[in-house]
Amino acid sequence: MILEFSDTVKEIDFSDISPKNNIVAYVSEAEFKKFHNELGIDEKAYTVFCKEDRNLRSEILNYKDYCYGTLIIIEPDINNTSENRLSFYIKQNLILFIEITDLNHTIYKRFSEAVKRISYEKYIPERFIFFFIDSLISSDNKGLENIEVEISHIEDRIIQENQYKNFNEELLRYKRKLLKLRNYYEQLIDIGESLYENETKIFSNQNLSYFRNFIKKSERLVSDVNLLRENIIQLREIHQTSLDMKLNNTMKLFTVITAIFSPLTLIAGWYGMNFRYMPELSWKYGYIFVIFLSIFTVGICIYIFKKKKLF
Repeated sequence: MILEFSDTVKEIDFSDISPKNNIVAYVSEAEFKKFHNELGIDEKAYTVFCKEDRNLRSEILNYKDYCYGTLIIIEPDINNTSENRLSFYIKQNLILFIEITDLNHTIYKRFSEAVKRISYEKYIPERFIFFFIDSLISSDNKGLENIEVEISHIEDRIIQENQYKNFNEELLRYKRKLLKLRNYYEQLIDIGESLYENETKIFSNQNLSYFRNFIKKSERLVSDVNLLRENIIQLREIHQTSLDMKLNNTMKLFTVITAIFSPLTLIAGWYGMNFRYMPELSWKYGYIFVIFLSIFTVGICIYIFKKKKLF
């Protein structure tokens, strides 16, 4: 899609592109490689696109009369491990987006939303860029809230069930996702700051506030992610406390059982000495006496432990 902005917005073809008009384009990688000259991208800038590693991080690079960047877009959904990739060129009168990976046409939909928003207002390059990059994170607050709710559910399960079989695996999954999100938002802040600094002098100084707003939004998202990461750490502590309490209760039960039967061991040892002159050995009711003595001793121990609330 190639759009020309003047008094109206109209879609044009590659052959109709004029360097004097304001052009916003969203093209595929194949279209860019075929029509980069028509888009006003010289061979030097085209070489930068071909050589840049688009698989590592989101970043922006400033050159003499244009800036080039890549975006690796991560959704704040714990079950969504896919990543969309986009490259972009920004120069005088041209904003160009090059689709690398766009699963479910997510990026294209957001581009279309930005076009609709700018269509109702006066075209300002800085405003359009803000509309687009802001749309990439506009729903992320809700996604982070969903992650927070899921973390709360994990905490409830730990407390209620007193155990969690796959806790470490699930915790690791959340930690990895939050680490990716934090890096993603920090990289967006770097891109926003680079646009705000306007090193290439492409933008009007009076419109740089749009980029400042984007930086603030991204900073808030980083803060939210850091809070969630702290919650994950607290979850580990809660889980460990739960395990410790369970172990303590088990050890407490074994201690009580040992304490109850220790007097019986003493009685068995006492009457197992087999001295010649032990009157109970020849007493008619000696065996029954030992049985009732043992029961009485166990009963006394149980009564004392219950009174002390040891079990």
